[in-house]
Amino acid sequence: MARRTTQVFQSIYLMNTLEIFRESIRLILLHPTHFHSISVFLFSPIPASLFFSHFLVHRFPEIPPSTMTLIDRLFGHRMPNFPYKTIVHIVICIPSLITFSLLGRAATIQAVSDSYNGINLDGRRLLMRSGSAWIKLLHTRSWELLIILGLFGAMAVGFGVFSVAIGFWGILGLLGIPFCLIFAHVTVVGNMANVITVLESECYGLGSLWKAKNLMEGRRQTGLVMALLSNIGLRLVECLFELRICRGMSVWEIPVLISMYSSVLVLETVMNVVLYYACKS
Repeated sequence: MARRTTQVFQSIYLMNTLEIFRESIRLILLHPTHFHSISVFLFSPIPASLFFSHFLVHRFPEIPPSTMTLIDRLFGHRMPNFPYKTIVHIVICIPSLITFSLLGRAATIQAVSDSYNGINLDGRRLLMRSGSAWIKLLHTRSWELLIILGLFGAMAVGFGVFSVAIGFWGILGLLGIPFCLIFAHVTVVGNMANVITVLESECYGLGSLWKAKNLMEGRRQTGLVMALLSNIGLRLVECLFELRICRGMSVWEIPVLISMYSSVLVLETVMNVVLYYACKS
């Protein structure tokens, strides 16, 4: 079994994006029951909450004045005017993102690792180990969020300082492209840091982000392509849901779209684990 594991690691050393995709599909088909269970029980609440927030935005285009008055009284002062759609998505989706999303990613990462190491997959053991890795994943994701907020803050300061001198489009061209590149790289490094957090128990938080950055040297382009493709898949399912809402949706379509979204999340996570082993080999 050890020889088989070594051969597998050697075979994924020079994988490109397409080969990583094929290897990920092979792993999912090798253990369809476990990955499908992760998709249904851990990942499905994420698209369910997301689609529910889209439904609320479609059903109620504006926040009722009575609700805004209640919120202002609750906080004791008038709240800033944020886009209504953003508020709804944050309120509805954050609980599932910090619970089911992290648990699902941890379980998927553990399942791929066990498969490569020749360990029989056990659903109860995966769930228990995912629970123990959850707080570390939350720590890592919090650092990633802080870095992204820092990027947005720097972008806002740049607009405020230079927009008067060179205009809106000038500052957009000057800072927009570097911002997008840095944001994409932070996302890719964050995906790898999640894998490191689960598989290397002593490394999490800012340390896992730094280790992921060093580990992905020479492989960042592959990670960018993978992140781009997975995000396109997620956005396509999301746009399909919005389209069906506008044109009328049947009840049976909702679980199908939720299953599609969850399957993309599973595939994305498996691909990141395969990339991790390719970088480690």
